Amino acid sequence: MKVKLTASLSGANGAWSAGDEYICSDEEACSLIAGGFAVPDAAPKVERAVKSVPELRAGTRKNTAP
Repeated sequence: MKVKLTASLSGANGAWSAGDEYICSDEEACSLIAGGFAVPDAAPKVERAVKSVPELRAGTRKNTAP
């Protein structure tokens, strides 16, 4: 399970700062969350492709006569 740390954490596997994402077992994650040392990580952020909009520059517009 992935959690976001609210406090620094260090152990035999390394050290992490507050705000880092930490991957651990569900049991360890529940323990960290219950102790206030972490919060559940939200759903993964999905990047979506968007169609680029052409930039309009001054003087490039067509004049339309009424």
